[in-house]
Amino acid sequence: MRDCEGIRESIGSWLDGELSAAESESVRVHLASCSDCGETRRRLEKMQLALKAALTSPAPQIEFMSFWRGVERRINQKRAWYDDLLDWLRGLLAAPRVAWTVPAVIGVLLVLVSTDVWRLGGSRNSFASVESIDAYGRSVALLREQETKTTVIWLYQDQEGENEAAEDTAKSAPTF
Repeated sequence: MRDCEGIRESIGSWLDGELSAAESESVRVHLASCSDCGETRRRLEKMQLALKAALTSPAPQIEFMSFWRGVERRINQKRAWYDDLLDWLRGLLAAPRVAWTVPAVIGVLLVLVSTDVWRLGGSRNSFASVESIDAYGRSVALLREQETKTTVIWLYQDQEGENEAAEDTAKSAPTF
């Protein structure tokens, strides 16, 4: 059986005359004694004859003049500007370009939203209120920004070196 596999692989080369004389004789002897390999040989010969007949048959006469006139007419035809625009848009919306367009549009939208261009109330208010709070009103500052709801508590030390425990209420403005 193993000998049959090698012979079946060699039948095509044997039919084409590509084997040496010793290999060719070995294949011929095996094909005479093995009916399965002989059937493979007959199928290959039949296929080879069909291919040869198809390749050597004359091609039917086809009139190409009408085809070439149509090609020439299309080459010489002037296109409208909107046809060129539509072709450009089709190329722009091709799948690889759309894949890059979607993230680019998202990025532009994020930039627009983050810069408050689309806010209905106008531009962002940058006002904040500062209040001094403590028992004496001098060592703590409170910064509140209403729009972002940010509160900062700032502890500071008087630069003039005043005593915080003193009962003197006349103070200069806090220094930040």
